[in-house]
Amino acid sequence: MEQGRDTHPEEVADICARVAARLIDSVTRTAQLASSATPEMLELTSQWIDLIGREILGKVSDGQEIDVQEMARTIGITPSSLLSILLALHRRGRTNVTHLRCAPGTGQNEDICRCMTED
Repeated sequence: MEQGRDTHPEEVADICARVAARLIDSVTRTAQLASSATPEMLELTSQWIDLIGREILGKVSDGQEIDVQEMARTIGITPSSLLSILLALHRRGRTNVTHLRCAPGTGQNEDICRCMTED
């Protein structure tokens, strides 16, 4: 904890409870997902990646630069999901990712629930 910051025991307990709840939720979701990894579910996931992949590929022309944030927003997925699908398309030979431009981040893990970072 930061020096000079007044943190009451109740606040610490609340923060710990939220962290524990988030960890339990993550472990539960992972276990549920792993138990659902049947051939049918894997095929459905592959079909979903193909469907979203076709939408991504339909939005770009050869050599076009992609605004990851904007494209993810218009498709309705997270930027992390968009990058994952682009990587899957690259691995399948459907596209060739040739460039990647990075900008400074927010300092936050964008895939973590905001409940973990609320004050």
